[in-house]
Amino acid sequence: MKSLYLIIFVLIFSFKALAKTDKYRLIWNSNPHSSITIAWCKIDGLGAKVHYGEVSQLKDGEDYPLQQEVHRKTLFLDLKSRFARLTGLKPNTEYAFVIRDDNSESRQFTFKTASKGNENFSFLAGGDSRNNQAARQNANRAVAKIRPLFVCFGGDMISTPTNKNWSNWLDDWQLTTGKDGRMIPIVAARGNHEGASDIHQLFDTPHPGDYYAFGIGDNFLRVYTLNSCIVRAGDQGKWLKNDLNINKGYKWKIAHYHHPFRPHHKGKAEQNSQYDAWAKAFYDNGMNLVIECDSHVVKRTWPVRPSKEEGSDQGFIRDDENGITFIGEGCWGAPLRKNDDDKQWTRASAALIRLTGW
Repeated sequence: MKSLYLIIFVLIFSFKALAKTDKYRLIWNSNPHSSITIAWCKIDGLGAKVHYGEVSQLKDGEDYPLQQEVHRKTLFLDLKSRFARLTGLKPNTEYAFVIRDDNSESRQFTFKTASKGNENFSFLAGGDSRNNQAARQNANRAVAKIRPLFVCFGGDMISTPTNKNWSNWLDDWQLTTGKDGRMIPIVAARGNHEGASDIHQLFDTPHPGDYYAFGIGDNFLRVYTLNSCIVRAGDQGKWLKNDLNINKGYKWKIAHYHHPFRPHHKGKAEQNSQYDAWAKAFYDNGMNLVIECDSHVVKRTWPVRPSKEEGSDQGFIRDDENGITFIGEGCWGAPLRKNDDDKQWTRASAALIRLTGW
């Protein structure tokens, strides 16, 4: 009888310990020195909270000192996403956390906040993972090995916005987590293969239009996420010009979005309205680097400025002193295309699977 009781206890304990949450992701969309959004999908259980603390302060046998309840719940397709927004974090600090509900606990994960100083760091950028799952998974594994501070993902995560596709993509994203539990924040942008609300529903963007910005360091780097799938001028264009104007003090500025101004594949249309809305604002306000996607090729340009003068090509001319460097164009696993539309100011292009690191 004692053996029977023991078996029942072990079964109950194992059931309680089995995580009833999955599809974990970390999100950056504001103040990465002091805040982060922890997101997951609910399978079962009630009252989920994030339990967390500084890694350096955690002691064996003691519980996590801090807790955060869920701020936002979404039901998108069949995915029950939960978002807990952690604030008041210390800069340049490693934190550990678990997600607990009334009948389960996740494994322990860790993350690191951005520094308020100007220390060196790396980040990765790319987009267009879509339906080539093996290549997508390999790219995700590379994230776990490189361990950048964050990842800019420029849209077209999936081929069509179905529950199966998003479930598979979010499951594959778990491969970006290191074996030791270190997670990497994503900075998510919308592509044309996502639905109008996908990114907002799954990545808790601060604006339903999916355009936003944040700074890193002491006026060191400002990161702009833009939405090339909605009107580029209008409210988004006004917001962009205003934010650039009031943040002139940043040493470096980067932007990422989906559609390139001037694609490097002939089958893709020129984005003239986007050029009219953003190109001059970028140059006038000292944008340094722009990351584009969509064409499924790799490109890097010489520094360029918007121009229609003699010697320009498709509205840009090389300017090594003050120009903007454009990279891309989306090779996280989507079917590759020909790099058959180089410009006079193209430095290099190719057709291969590639993540870009800086």
